[in-house]
Amino acid sequence: MTFKESLSYRYACKVFDENKKVQDGDFSEILEACRLSPSSFGLEHWDLLLVENEKIKKEMGKACWNQPQITTCSHLVVILAKLEDLKPNSPYIKSMVEKKVGKNSEKYPILLDIINNFLDKNFSNDDKKKYGWSKAQCFLAAQNMMSMAAVLGIDSCPIEGFIEEKLNEILDIDPNKNRVALLLTFGYRDNIQKPKPKIRKNLDEFFKIIK
Repeated sequence: MTFKESLSYRYACKVFDENKKVQDGDFSEILEACRLSPSSFGLEHWDLLLVENEKIKKEMGKACWNQPQITTCSHLVVILAKLEDLKPNSPYIKSMVEKKVGKNSEKYPILLDIINNFLDKNFSNDDKKKYGWSKAQCFLAAQNMMSMAAVLGIDSCPIEGFIEEKLNEILDIDPNKNRVALLLTFGYRDNIQKPKPKIRKNLDEFFKIIK
C-alpha cells in the first residue's frame, strides 16, 4: 500500500490476534524506522526494550490497567526516554558528537559546546523538564515505527496509560537514568474489530498561510 493508504489503514488496535506473529524481518524494518528517526541535535534520546517473557507481560498488563493489547500483541516494546545520558558533557553526548563530525574535526568542540550549553541552560537540575524534552523525541521515533508497521500491514497501538513506578519495578528501570516514555504494541488485528473510518478536521480548520 502507499504511505497515504497506510495512514488510513493504521488505527489503535485494542485487541490482537494471538495466533498471528510479526515476522522477524518485518520487525527489523520497524526497528530500522526507529533508528532513522529525527531527534533534537540528532541525540537519539531513546532506548528500547522488547519484552518477550509472557509472565512479565502479564505483570505489565496489571500496571497498564489490564489493557488487552499488552498480553495479546505479538511484540511489546517499551520506549525509554534518556535522562542521565543527556547531562552536559556526558560520555554519551561526546560519543554522539564524535560519531557525527569526528573527534579530530574542528567542528567537534564547537558542536559539543553548543549542545552542552543548551542542556545546561534549559535542563540544569530539572529532570522533569528534561524528561518532557526527551519524551517528545521518543514520540517522533514511535510514530515512525507505527507508520512503518502500517506500510507492512502490521497493526499497532501506542500506550501512555500505565503506572510508571510499577513498570520500573517489573523491568528494573532506574528512573534517574531513564524514564518510560510510552509502550508500543505490534501484531495483527482480530476479525472481531471493525475499525471505523477516520474522522478528522478539514485542512482549513487547522492550517493557515502567513504571507
